[in-house]
Amino acid sequence: MKISSFNGKIKKTMLLIPLFAISVFPGFAGAESVSNEELAKQSIKNYVEAAQSGDASEATKWVIDTRFKSEQEQLKEYKESLSDNPFSDVSIKNVVSDSDDTYTATVELTRKDDGSINTVTYPIVKKDDNWKVLVGGQETKSKKVEKLIQSQSEENSTSSVKPLSIELTSYGDELVKSGNSIYSNSQFNMTEDRAGITGWQQIPGSVSKASVRYSIVKKGIFSDDAYGQVFQTGFNSWNGAAFYNTIYTGRQYSGVYLKVTNEELGNTVRVRGHVYGN
Repeated sequence: MKISSFNGKIKKTMLLIPLFAISVFPGFAGAESVSNEELAKQSIKNYVEAAQSGDASEATKWVIDTRFKSEQEQLKEYKESLSDNPFSDVSIKNVVSDSDDTYTATVELTRKDDGSINTVTYPIVKKDDNWKVLVGGQETKSKKVEKLIQSQSEENSTSSVKPLSIELTSYGDELVKSGNSIYSNSQFNMTEDRAGITGWQQIPGSVSKASVRYSIVKKGIFSDDAYGQVFQTGFNSWNGAAFYNTIYTGRQYSGVYLKVTNEELGNTVRVRGHVYGN
């Protein structure tokens, strides 16, 4: 498994020494010369190195992952994702300064299945005197999934979908800000090559239609890898009829989530609903 970065291969032990020296020996000669930018770069390198070497525990030390409610949940799912990592190579292209307190790393992820590259960006922030990589649901998908999504989008223009029978999980009741996402209340295993969703979505205090994206994803150590999605545009009275839709994925997946993303510009959307399978 290949690991690359913008300044070449660096052993993990070499990366850890500067931070260790500063934290344990604050008077260490030359410690003051280590800039915030250098420390930010070290954090993203250490995160990538740990993840690519399969050390989920070490990877969690270098990130703030907002997708999880606890470090225990984060570690559990990192370990699960490493057993089915879709990427063969991770390349740090650059780290640039956004301000005195933040940096942004651009990372290229090369897919195992088709060799295509997914590009993601990670903010790097300072928390409690330590620099951390902020992982918050960056999305990736294969070319095959992109074609599947396009195909479903064309089919949905003429098809009607009925609810499926067995409930797999639920989501909401939550308010989702513009551009933000929430996840289903639990992981689920698909029983078919599709999942049915029912739900209610509305802009609070308005009867205007809202645009929401519903995706099937796996919370990987580097990203939310998407397997299928649909857009639902409409208004549903909170105590009225729910909408029904279907997300096709082309095959069954285990340990996935429904991800609900507010695509409205400037409007918060309230959502809740259920996920079904045959």
